[in-house]
Amino acid sequence: MPRICIAVVDAVRARLYTYQPGSPEAADRAPTIVEHLDLINPERRPTGASLGLDDHRDLDQRFAGEVYRQLVDLLAELPSRRVVIAASPQTLALLRRWTIGLTGRHIELHEVALDLTFESTPQLPDLLAKLGLTAARRRIGVSA
Repeated sequence: MPRICIAVVDAVRARLYTYQPGSPEAADRAPTIVEHLDLINPERRPTGASLGLDDHRDLDQRFAGEVYRQLVDLLAELPSRRVVIAASPQTLALLRRWTIGLTGRHIELHEVALDLTFESTPQLPDLLAKLGLTAARRRIGVSA
């Protein structure tokens, strides 16, 4: 299984990863997940100012565009044919305006309507495996 680029996004934060599955032939080759970017939307931090719904949509749309640009940069640096985007449903809807461009690049795009931004990096492969998006990690157990 080739490398997978993973974007975990909500309105305030985006984290970009690459995931490289381990080799089934090599017992010592475990899957690796590397965080490349932790991006914060500075315009969505609590400021005390009251913004209308349209203002939040504009801010969120700009952030979605920035996330997309960073994802494209990561794909240029570390090519992959598979991208997984996990985002809150509202953020996922905003990202779709941008990510439709990935399909023209022959990239297999998987969307997950879940906010995983607060999950730790080591937990992501197991969460994505439960959704069928990555291979399950082998567990070494002791038989009794």
